[in-house]
Amino acid sequence: MSSKTIQAGALALILVAAPAYARGGEGGGGGEGGGGQSSGFSSRTTRAVATTLTRGFDRCGELPQVYKFDCYRHTYKLAAQKLDSNQSYAEAAQALVLVEDTLTRAVKQNLDPAQKPVRKGLNYYRAVKPASVPQVKRQAERAMQQAETILLRSPADKKVHFARIAEAVNSNKVLLRSAMLPGAAIRLAWHLLKKAVPA
Repeated sequence: MSSKTIQAGALALILVAAPAYARGGEGGGGGEGGGGQSSGFSSRTTRAVATTLTRGFDRCGELPQVYKFDCYRHTYKLAAQKLDSNQSYAEAAQALVLVEDTLTRAVKQNLDPAQKPVRKGLNYYRAVKPASVPQVKRQAERAMQQAETILLRSPADKKVHFARIAEAVNSNKVLLRSAMLPGAAIRLAWHLLKKAVPA
């Protein structure tokens, strides 16, 4: 076989392989988050973040009030971790970390040393001082509002995914506001919100 024939065959293989390689860079196994799109967005990733936020807040609601804020912190930490190394979701990760960091500082500054951590599932949560609950609640609510604003002001090509995450943050904010209501009102608000915003 002549060298020209070999070169022509090699060139043909390269031309055939090139489009497949390009498509592989856009696929679900890439480092951009497994969305099957070159931008790195994925309905699966977006849904996982939103579900982590809504279900996490739901579980936190079962704790005594002074322990809820540390649980909320953990929920936002888990949600942000789902976006690690995915630059397409950079603003969303920033918004979630903003809430996590705010709650981390608030819990640390208002920690109640008289209360032992309580366990729920595989995690332990720390209590804040009862007198500090209104202040910590305001700080958390303000951080969630800022996070929601960041998400809703995202560029047009990100709005579909970020709006879904913003919806989950907003549902968290509504539940946080209801946390100071009498018990029956809390249960009613929780029930209505879960029906309106499915996980």
